Amino acid sequence: DWPEAPKFATSAVEIRGPSFIADVRWPDGRGERRPVFFIGMGHFGQVRRDVDVFPDYGFNIIQIEFGPNSVLPTEDSYSDAAINGFRSVCERAARAGVKVNLLISPHYFPDWALAKWPHLRDCRGGFIRFCVHAPESRAVLEKYLRYTIPRIRGLDALHSICLSNEPVSTGSADDPFRLPLWREYIKRKHGSIEAVNAIYGTNYRSFEEVPHPRLAFEENLAALYDAVRFNQERFSEWHAWLVGIIHELA
Repeated sequence: DWPEAPKFATSAVEIRGPSFIADVRWPDGRGERRPVFFIGMGHFGQVRRDVDVFPDYGFNIIQIEFGPNSVLPTEDSYSDAAINGFRSVCERAARAGVKVNLLISPHYFPDWALAKWPHLRDCRGGFIRFCVHAPESRAVLEKYLRYTIPRIRGLDALHSICLSNEPVSTGSADDPFRLPLWREYIKRKHGSIEAVNAIYGTNYRSFEEVPHPRLAFEENLAALYDAVRFNQERFSEWHAWLVGIIHELA
């Protein structure tokens, strides 16, 4: 015989120490507020259809997604279809006792934006297939978030927001938006061009002469190490920028 166990009951979730804290319901009807493990899956059509029965299998969270191409079908228009579909799933999930994580899917970047600003394609690399440092791409993502987040915040079923899926962005050594950031990074890290030359085994006269290495092991390994760490720092900054907008709105 399996021991009795409580089920999550739709409620506000807080983080306390290492745990999610939420309301649960025991089989005998008793209510309690206690640590809860959220266990589930994602994230295409079938989970939307099955959300009502997931608690019968012991699941209490799903992830579903939509991205900026769904909300911004053209430069001058908005679509509520994906947002309304998400809200509908959340209403059913709340009745069933299932939380929902929304993946905002920046990798679904609008084709019209890539056609208008072709240079956004030139510095792609990894799963995020557009230049994350370009002001045009950030403007599109901010427009998407400022329209979307106010329309989904406060939903009873909303558990959390996932910023990106398979977050890899290696960019391009030739990205004009990346180069100044790279040179600021090595200046901050090493302090002087003489220090850079000593480590890289080079003879650069200024930071402006230091190229951004390709992320490949054929490169100068000291410079490659700096480039990898720089890439991680800047990609983290991009995610932090997304977080700042979301926290402002919700």
